Amino acid sequence: MLTTNNPSAMITFSAPLLRSIPLTHDVTQFDFSLEGQSVEYKAGQFFMLQLEDAQGKASRAYSVSSAPSEKLFFSLCVKILPDGRASQFLANFKPGDSAKFMAPFGHFFMTDSKKDVAMIATGTGLAPFMSMLPTLFEQGFEGKIDLYFGVRHEADLFYVDELRAFEAAHPNFRAHVTLSQPPDSWTRLKGRVTDYLNELDYSNIQVYICGNGDMVKGVKDFMQEKGVTKEDLHWEQFTAL
Repeated sequence: MLTTNNPSAMITFSAPLLRSIPLTHDVTQFDFSLEGQSVEYKAGQFFMLQLEDAQGKASRAYSVSSAPSEKLFFSLCVKILPDGRASQFLANFKPGDSAKFMAPFGHFFMTDSKKDVAMIATGTGLAPFMSMLPTLFEQGFEGKIDLYFGVRHEADLFYVDELRAFEAAHPNFRAHVTLSQPPDSWTRLKGRVTDYLNELDYSNIQVYICGNGDMVKGVKDFMQEKGVTKEDLHWEQFTAL
């Protein structure tokens, strides 16, 4: 269930689209301007898009995929579905078009723990981690950070160059990218993200999970069986709309 972080701190604001960046055949990054706005949020939280179309008014939740330290704009990483009401609403946006948002929402953000970090994501569940990672680096986090990112096909991959750049700049970070349906030419990790979690030190870890419901539940159950405490388990379940 999606819950508010601090209702008294929430604001409603309009933001014009700066640009849209296709990441894959069905995933697009939308950058909205924050110029002139004062919007405070934590890495990992989500904004509620307020949309109005022929069907009337509606709200949809999207995790912010840019760091809060970026004051000039914020990014949303959206899977575009043929019958997705909100994603089609955004897909028709052009630079300069404004959208209305309410923010911030959610309890899916980093704690003050000094334990090592494991991030597990499938699909656009990677979005909040693209906000969390630069925030951790900015804060000088010294623990080990492992991110496990899985999609089905090679054509579904995105932000991999950014993850490799993070690896090059931060020796304590590793990105484990895997395909569940790889081509014969794929020489890297194969299978599901859950196939690679046995290498973690469960006695000194905080776990953050974001993606489809089956994956989230499977990783939660796995981690609890390994002795990871509830205080060290954090998750956000994604539904593409």
